[in-house]
Amino acid sequence: MRIYGLAVPSVLLLLAACAIRQEDPNGIIIEVDAHHPDVAAIAARDHCKKFDKKAVQVHASKPAPSPRMMFLESQVLVFDCVAKTKK
Repeated sequence: MRIYGLAVPSVLLLLAACAIRQEDPNGIIIEVDAHHPDVAAIAARDHCKKFDKKAVQVHASKPAPSPRMMFLESQVLVFDCVAKTKK
């Protein structure tokens, strides 16, 4: 039971560190804590998976002080949803 007590707050912090600015079947734009861009990559992967596509990062802004995330630097990441290549 103790592990759930630690896991739930950790997951909530990760989710709070990510804000979706725009999304559609062709891609997604995410603002994220600059120290955790992997959270944006996971969100983009999950978003593109809904359309049977894969996420490809096409742009990352420079880290800057965030107006939304107190005491943190944020970064805007842009991902395109592209067709999966057949092997």
